[in-house]
Amino acid sequence: MDKKIKNIIFDVGMVLVDFCWDRYCRELGLSEDVISAFDANMIQSKYWGRLDEGTMSEEEAIERFKEAMPELSSEIDRFWAEPERFVEEFSYATPLIKELQSKGYHVYLLSNYPLHLYEIHWPKFKFFSIIDGYVVSAVEKLCKPNPAIYKLLCERYDLKPEECLFIDDRQINVDAAAGTGMSGLLFEGVDSVKRIIP
Repeated sequence: MDKKIKNIIFDVGMVLVDFCWDRYCRELGLSEDVISAFDANMIQSKYWGRLDEGTMSEEEAIERFKEAMPELSSEIDRFWAEPERFVEEFSYATPLIKELQSKGYHVYLLSNYPLHLYEIHWPKFKFFSIIDGYVVSAVEKLCKPNPAIYKLLCERYDLKPEECLFIDDRQINVDAAAGTGMSGLLFEGVDSVKRIIP
């Protein structure tokens, strides 16, 4: 890796944290057909995107999900009754961040994340108390891959893009980071990080 890299910037979902909403659905006893409907009409919907953007409230989004799946209204209510169960921190996340910091790197987070879920999830993540800074899409009303959100992180923490390595599980977000002058890595498991960071 380029020796001038001083800052490691992580995405959160599916990098440091498992977005295990489908497992939670199975724990609720919901069928695979319901899970498929949720995936198509909720998780992948434009309204979830608006939750990430912070331009729609959770209550509004749930109403839109029910309009798309009126026959699953009660199942949607059950799903949203315990949103703290949507995610689970990967066991490697905190040790990895501590290892990077022990090597002299500063560690930041840059994530697309709905506001209410950020408020209830992030304080429980073990790594949250040890990172050097973060930017959350819904708070700023900016989402990756908009270059402005990468620039905001740099401005807020006085980072030089050429000294940053951005790690995300989506190539479009990695490419956007590269467009702002950062180095980028497509996350393909914790070993993909350890291979390039000596």
